[in-house]
Amino acid sequence: MSQYEFDGNSEGDWEENEDIAWNEADWQKFLRKSDKEVSRFISAYNKTKSDPDRLDAIAALMGWQQEDWASIDDLELDEEQMRQIKPIDIEEVRQMDPYTIHRHPIYIATTALYAYLRNAWEHLMRHNRDQPKPHVAWSYCGSLADGERHSLLAANSLDLGDYLLAVCHLKKAHAALNESLRINRLFSHQSNKVLEEYFKETNLRLHDLREIWLRVMHDCRK
Repeated sequence: MSQYEFDGNSEGDWEENEDIAWNEADWQKFLRKSDKEVSRFISAYNKTKSDPDRLDAIAALMGWQQEDWASIDDLELDEEQMRQIKPIDIEEVRQMDPYTIHRHPIYIATTALYAYLRNAWEHLMRHNRDQPKPHVAWSYCGSLADGERHSLLAANSLDLGDYLLAVCHLKKAHAALNESLRINRLFSHQSNKVLEEYFKETNLRLHDLREIWLRVMHDCRK
């Protein structure tokens, strides 16, 4: 495919590497694998949600390291670590999945947490005789969409090395999240127990999204 075809690659190993190009079926398989990573994050979150340091625990379970969150240019390597870096064999390259935004930790965490928030709200409304006013429901859905959109744009900015642009998007995501928290408190339910559980679980995830963004913004401003 075009994203794997480069001009001037007639020298060296690139001559024989045309079979790296993926077809549509390969990309569909890649997207299914990406969905599994989101599901794995959800499982890790459910397993560690009672842990005060759950975000760090989840990162460990997901196998995320420092280099997964930062550009390689930002990593401070000493001379010994530099000597240990070895070139990747072309056969290993052929076996590797391409890197896309779908593999970025911010993308995975944001997609997973917002998926829970949408599903929790839909479940509450589906089993609730006390329906909210249309404009309140619409505003809540809009705030979730805005928060997720700006968070994903921030992840893309991080990938491109535009760290201050990422900060700007995360500030917009933060404003949308505050609106989500505000509107979320307006919902009611005929069962106080159901409502309390809903507030507990959704507020937990909304505040964890905020914590993730604040950490990233802090790193971007260094």
